[in-house]
Amino acid sequence: MPVEPQQQAKISFQWQWNWKILLFAGIFFPITISLAFWQLERADEKHALLETYQQKKIAAPVSIAEAMRFSDQQYVRVHLEGEYDNRSPLLIDNQVRNGRPGYEVISPFESSQNGWFLVNRGWLPGGLDRSVLPDVGAVPGKVTLVGYLYRSPGKQLMLGEDRWREGDGPKIIQNAAPKKVSEKLAIPFYDYTLRLDAGMPGALETGWQVVNVVPGMHTGYAVQWSALSIALLLLTLFANSNLGAVLKHRKSYTRKKTE
Repeated sequence: MPVEPQQQAKISFQWQWNWKILLFAGIFFPITISLAFWQLERADEKHALLETYQQKKIAAPVSIAEAMRFSDQQYVRVHLEGEYDNRSPLLIDNQVRNGRPGYEVISPFESSQNGWFLVNRGWLPGGLDRSVLPDVGAVPGKVTLVGYLYRSPGKQLMLGEDRWREGDGPKIIQNAAPKKVSEKLAIPFYDYTLRLDAGMPGALETGWQVVNVVPGMHTGYAVQWSALSIALLLLTLFANSNLGAVLKHRKSYTRKKTE
């Protein structure tokens, strides 16, 4: 016996609890929402970091003695006078630029009045034979350097062991944190590394990435986690009710009424 249209329209929404789906959603929905908000917070942090860098980038360099009085010395531009110690340049391994592996070159530098600093001179390409180290080049005599102070905001990623050789000559390292290098060379280095401006004595290929992930990517990740949260809610709703059947019935009923 055919069902009348009036009878078809009487299907109403009802809950049909699926405890497995509810448990799954109860666990993972808070996680996906938290990750979405965390990515938005990271985007805000990166925006603030880039803004701070841009503001300090255009400022005139100050003496290192003046910079030492600042509570936050990150990205502060300074000028520094003294001499490179050319005996033991440090080569930070696993540094890739434009798809080519190489090294960042860190040289000890003795300031005329303010002690020892580590100077990041920039990037050098590596050869196919990793046992053959690139020629760093010595910078003799007293020089004046200009650059900005930098300290890694977090724990540096270690992709291998330091190939530290005693005596003079280049040394392959994974972590050039001043405290760590101080222990190796028995020299008390300043807490911040100086990243050279292009064209300075001893400068190689400069230009460092301020943030490893741009704010827009964090925002994109936040959108993805939000979309996953919404999908999880919809899955939970459809799995715990007859909403799918209600919508399908109403669509069929509406189509028949228009025929």
